Amino acid sequence: MKLSELKKGEDAIIIKVESTGELKRRLHDFGVNSGETIRFQRNAPLGDPQQYYIKGNNVAIRKTDAENILVEKSNK
Repeated sequence: MKLSELKKGEDAIIIKVESTGELKRRLHDFGVNSGETIRFQRNAPLGDPQQYYIKGNNVAIRKTDAENILVEKSNK
């Protein structure tokens, strides 16, 4: 499933980041890497970007960018 499909409070394991170039590097710098656990926190007031919690940090990711991140729901 895509990261953008998570519901508020759901955890997932990142399977693959399908972005390339500068965007992939920025996501990597935020800790968005394969094998990491990520949690959907909330939407911005107008719905975009979305806030995620990963590796002790809150990160804002645009929905269009979240479409390129494949995840698997966590059993936690």
